[in-house]
Amino acid sequence: MIIRALAWLRGVQFLLWIWVPFTDGDPGRFAPQVLAGYVVAALFSVALFTVAVKRDTLSARWVCADVVLAVVYAIVVSRSYPPVEAASITNWVIPPLCGVTVTAAIYGGRYRVPAVVLVVGAWVVGAWPALGTDSSTELLSNNVMMALFAGVAGITGKLLFETAGGADRAAAETAVERGRAERASERERQIRHLHDTVLQTLEGIAQGARGSGLDEVRRICGAEAEAQRATVLAARPDGTVASVVQALAVMVQDHPAQKELHQVITKFDSRLPDLPAEVVEVLTGATREALNNIVKYARTDEARVTAALLEPGGIKVTVVDHGVGFAAGTTPPGFGARRSILEPVAGIGGKAFIDSAPGEGTIVEMTWTP
Repeated sequence: MIIRALAWLRGVQFLLWIWVPFTDGDPGRFAPQVLAGYVVAALFSVALFTVAVKRDTLSARWVCADVVLAVVYAIVVSRSYPPVEAASITNWVIPPLCGVTVTAAIYGGRYRVPAVVLVVGAWVVGAWPALGTDSSTELLSNNVMMALFAGVAGITGKLLFETAGGADRAAAETAVERGRAERASERERQIRHLHDTVLQTLEGIAQGARGSGLDEVRRICGAEAEAQRATVLAARPDGTVASVVQALAVMVQDHPAQKELHQVITKFDSRLPDLPAEVVEVLTGATREALNNIVKYARTDEARVTAALLEPGGIKVTVVDHGVGFAAGTTPPGFGARRSILEPVAGIGGKAFIDSAPGEGTIVEMTWTP
């Protein structure tokens, strides 16, 4: 939600300047670096938020690149304007710089404050010639605006992340407890069933109350075996459905990644329907293998597992890490990636792919629709 809001904000901030060259009366009066910088910055922002929406997060590398580019155009473009216009609305860099400070304040981590200070400082350096002109007041007000926006965004973003994280953890814990309770109930049912059937038969044979001869004992055992076989088959017919949310939550909760990594973030859509047991089993196993590979090869301290509704009645499971990654076109680390992720998901009629780049982490995405 935050990433999409930032993307819309940045888009509007760039669009604010579109009217200036045409209403100014002389579009050709702008220096080449003004228009060229605008195009480069806009295209970079498109790439930035396209990747961010796809990965459901903003990595430190992208935030750093966003800040560095902002510093460059804050100075170069602002210095290309006449001093009286450097701090005015005709300078297109002002709104996007606000967007960069807001993004850095939310996703800059421990470097959020230095990043914001760097961007604001670059703006001051670029627009400094405006001092002593009619735009002096705007130079000061824009500084205050960028700093305030960044401060409010940083605090708000932190509160939203903490609230969402708490809700996700509570939902995961609830799903885990529900799954454990259901498994305990199922164990009790199985024990009661065995006590009332197989154990009663065996005790009767041992005490001589049933089966007067070997042939009779064989007949009784055969009949009991058929009854138990029918019970096992009835437990998982082709149409049986299972809770994918509970299966994933229990698997993640019990996975070694909970001890090996600093944090395993889960986000499971509460609208997900129960799915065929085979689909749940395959998706859970593939997710487990993806987490195994993160623990073994990613060299990171965080992983993210999400399960989202995919209409009509389908599911998309995504496992993301921001570890070392690997080059596109090469074999993913871990022998089981193809055997335990790609092939099983294809076997149930789903789709799976693994996307990665050196230093950008890895995305494992699995989808299934009825």
